[in-house]
Amino acid sequence: MRRARLCEIQVTLAITRQATACQIPLPCPAYMRVGKCYTVNGMPREERPVNERLDPALVDAFAGVFLNARDYYAEQLEDGSYVARKSFIAQADLEQHLRGQRTLGAYALDSQNQARWLCFDGDEDGSWVQLKTLALALASQGQPTYLERSRRGGHLWLFFDTPLPGRLVRRFGRGFLGQSDLNLVKEIYPRQDKLQTGPGSLVRLPLGVHKKSMRRYGFVMLDEQPLAPTIRDQLALMATPETIAGAFVRQYVATLPEAPPPYEPRPLRVLFAGDGEQLSDRIKRAVFVPEFVSQYVDLDGRGRGLCPFHDDHRESFAVSREHNFWSCFAQCGEKPHGGSVIHFWQKMRRDVYGLDGNFVPTITELAQILRLEH
Repeated sequence: MRRARLCEIQVTLAITRQATACQIPLPCPAYMRVGKCYTVNGMPREERPVNERLDPALVDAFAGVFLNARDYYAEQLEDGSYVARKSFIAQADLEQHLRGQRTLGAYALDSQNQARWLCFDGDEDGSWVQLKTLALALASQGQPTYLERSRRGGHLWLFFDTPLPGRLVRRFGRGFLGQSDLNLVKEIYPRQDKLQTGPGSLVRLPLGVHKKSMRRYGFVMLDEQPLAPTIRDQLALMATPETIAGAFVRQYVATLPEAPPPYEPRPLRVLFAGDGEQLSDRIKRAVFVPEFVSQYVDLDGRGRGLCPFHDDHRESFAVSREHNFWSCFAQCGEKPHGGSVIHFWQKMRRDVYGLDGNFVPTITELAQILRLEH
């Protein structure tokens, strides 16, 4: 039944896309999408409650497109941050997201470090225009893209016909960014080539309500008209998006300059770990902060890089080799804005991986990473 329903949906989508291509006089393919919150009679239609019954086949297909993993997920809190849920994401969870009752996040990599999609994130002034420019660059090579508005900017989504290695996907995204000479779009999801600890980076699952702005951001076409008039209709379209062939990704990446070899976890050099100390003191003494942090942040020769704890485009993050600590000059998010390796890992667990950032689980995990007895 579900397969028959999806076949019916695909036929409807083909007719819709053909009609759309005829109705919009734009010099680009009909699959190029833009997202924006729009209004009907002064009320954003996308923000209206979704009270109708949702087609289970559509919801399941939508999940198959966006969710790289089903055995864990993230949920957005009222302040816009996320908390990890270590449980299977059920049909009911997805329906609550689409109805605006909860807001879920989609992790970018699966347990095998594969990705079904790539997402460019632009938050600075002017980044929305650059996302459109990037979409046009991809369209010029016949590749479909979908743009979606977010609270402070937008997302450009690319979907693949088969899961691809995270490292390959990131090289593909970075390559297009570099060749398009765009300086305001710097965030690429997945943000890691492979998982180190925790489930990795995530993006808010589309078509839900952003908990901080309490607004729903849907997809529209390049002329800023809605992709479809209701959330139900947008769900139908995004359940079967047009995809980019993995062969095209590999061929494109093969034309790029050779990349350095991927990072492989290794035991960090131990500076000192004396007996009789508290575990936290042993951890601080055992870690050279610049070396540890460089596994998660790309640092330049000055020890500067983009802060992993906020949307940083000015290299606000720095490490001190002399004093063995890190700091963020932008004073992002909750305190601390710098400190020891323990403070760094607390924020990584909480802000990046959506895990418990309290002291005890943090030092317990660090002791395991550093292979210290406790």
